[in-house]
Amino acid sequence: MTFDLKVEQNALSVAKWANLVMAFAGILAAWLSRSDAILVDGLYSGINFASAIAAAAIGRRVGAPPTRVRPWGHDFDEVLYVTFRNLILIGVLVFAAFISGNKIYTFLSGGEVPELVFGPIAIYAIFVALICLLLAFNFRRAYFKTGKKSKILKTEARAAFVDGALSIGSGLALLSLTYLNGTPLEYYIPIGDAVIVLLMLVFIIWQPLAAFRETLSDLAAVSAPAKTVSPVARAARDLAREMNLKFHRTAVLQAGRMHYAAIYVDAIAPLTGVEVDAYRDKVSAQLEDLIGPTRVEVVLTANAGPLPSHPT
Repeated sequence: MTFDLKVEQNALSVAKWANLVMAFAGILAAWLSRSDAILVDGLYSGINFASAIAAAAIGRRVGAPPTRVRPWGHDFDEVLYVTFRNLILIGVLVFAAFISGNKIYTFLSGGEVPELVFGPIAIYAIFVALICLLLAFNFRRAYFKTGKKSKILKTEARAAFVDGALSIGSGLALLSLTYLNGTPLEYYIPIGDAVIVLLMLVFIIWQPLAAFRETLSDLAAVSAPAKTVSPVARAARDLAREMNLKFHRTAVLQAGRMHYAAIYVDAIAPLTGVEVDAYRDKVSAQLEDLIGPTRVEVVLTANAGPLPSHPT
């Protein structure tokens, strides 16, 4: 397996401690500034801290050999992590919308809303935005360095970017509220941060929703895309011809960085188990270079038959 696990683990380790620092900074800045937007940002960093710990543990297990308890290995753990990671991100954004909506409702119904203190907001926004952008860059660098195989690194890079965008956007927007003094909108300054959060959520929430839909396809065992299936079929067909086998078809699934390929062939001449294993190993070695780590299973059958386009 050519995937460099050490690169992934180092990136996650850096993110873990950086997010812990940002979580404490966010809670402190929210308390000093009385801003719900900053509080949500700090809580999001706290979730990222816990997620980095879980991601590191899952990353060490992915690609491990099958066991009696996990006969297909731990490869789907990565997909499960990414799925629930996106669910948590969506949950945080929904929570932020609820907090902001409640603040606006309280204000419009005549309730008391604490005034914002802008000094801590500026310091926090600059500090956290810089850390988040560096984390996003580090995750992207690690993602490309490991051959773009890790959905964990891709997800964490996205999360760091979203966190940075939230920090920059909310910080700049909150600071811009001071310019409303002396205008007809001055009365609404106390709920300015709530309005800003709601506007930002409209633009941000589509990203985790799209990622969640993508991982659901993996969990539902939807076929890998054509650009992945085609090289598998070509490699399996060419090697089958060399080893006197009749190639029928192949089925390919993806689970995070790992692929599963079932190859359906028939024996033209008498065949031993050793020869079947040799065919499987040769296909697996070729696919390692073509699409990445792949668990290959060879199915001997007289007629696999084509798959229907839709279930009947």
